[in-house]
Amino acid sequence: MIFYKLKVNEYLRFVKTFQPLLATPRLNLISFDQQTYDSIFTSCEKQEIMRIFGHLNDEEYELECSRYKGGFSTYNLTIQFFQLVEKNTNTVIGWAGYHSWAKQHHRAELFYSLKKDEYKRKGYMSEALQPILDYGKNEMDLYRIEAFVATDNIPSNRLMEKFGFQKEATLKHRYQFGDEVDTDTMYSLFPHPDFQ
Repeated sequence: MIFYKLKVNEYLRFVKTFQPLLATPRLNLISFDQQTYDSIFTSCEKQEIMRIFGHLNDEEYELECSRYKGGFSTYNLTIQFFQLVEKNTNTVIGWAGYHSWAKQHHRAELFYSLKKDEYKRKGYMSEALQPILDYGKNEMDLYRIEAFVATDNIPSNRLMEKFGFQKEATLKHRYQFGDEVDTDTMYSLFPHPDFQ
C-alpha cells in the first residue's frame, strides 16, 4: 500500500478503517464513510485506489473519482457504505449501505449493488442487508429507511418485501440512465417500533 504521505498516527487510523466492521458467514463488510473517502483520495495513488475499491478497469476508477469529486456529503446529508468482500477469495463483489443520510431527521436511503451477474441470485445481498439494516437502526439511529426500486426489478422488489419494507408510492422518472427512465416503487422501513 502507498502511505508515504501519511504520518504514523494517520496511517494507523487509515489501516483500521479497512478492518471488517460487520461480517456474515460468507462476507466481510468494510465500512466506508466521507472520512474514509477523504483519506483514500488524499493519500493513495491510482493503482492503490483501484485495489481498495476492487475496480476492474480504468472506467470504474474514473467513475469513482467523479463521484468523489462531485461530493458525497453536504452540510446536512452524508453517507455510510459497506464494501462487500467475499471471505474465501477476498474479492470485492459489491456495495450496500446508505446515502442521503439526514442525521438530524434520523432518515437515510438504502442502496445496494453487485459488481457482476455471476454474484447474483446466490443470496449475497440478503446475507449482507440484515446486518446493514441492524447497523442503521442501532448505530445510525435511523427511524426511517427509504429505498427506491425499479418496478420491473423483480428480485429487488422481493428483497424489500423479505425485509419488511412497505410500499408507499410509485414514482415516474425517478432515475434516468441514458435514454432509459425508471418507474420506481418507493419503499419505507421503520426500524424502531416507537416511530412506526
